[in-house]
Amino acid sequence: MTGPRHGRHDWLGLTPEVERFGPILVERIAGALGEPAGDLGEERIRMLIRSGDAAAWLAYLAALTALVERGRAAAVAETERGILAEILRDQYRLAPGVLRLGPEDEDRSSRIEEMLRTP
Repeated sequence: MTGPRHGRHDWLGLTPEVERFGPILVERIAGALGEPAGDLGEERIRMLIRSGDAAAWLAYLAALTALVERGRAAAVAETERGILAEILRDQYRLAPGVLRLGPEDEDRSSRIEEMLRTP
């Protein structure tokens, strides 16, 4: 999953905003949906940083994208959804510099871009 000229751990350079703001945004969006935050919180991020890889990081971004989409469909936590969507947009925009995105990742990126254009 890493790029052709990049190292195995280069994807870690993508994490700062998600690490810092992701857990609280996840809690607020999931709470507004009446869902548990599940494994999308701080512990999962720590585990990914300690022993994850690029594929696991992209799977995590996919799960966050799905949460944002559920929140949008339910019209809850608008501010938090917007912030998390902006963070995800940045992740998807930066990722090709260190990762190979698959078609599903590119589709999620497009959906995030569309969500941010049409709130």
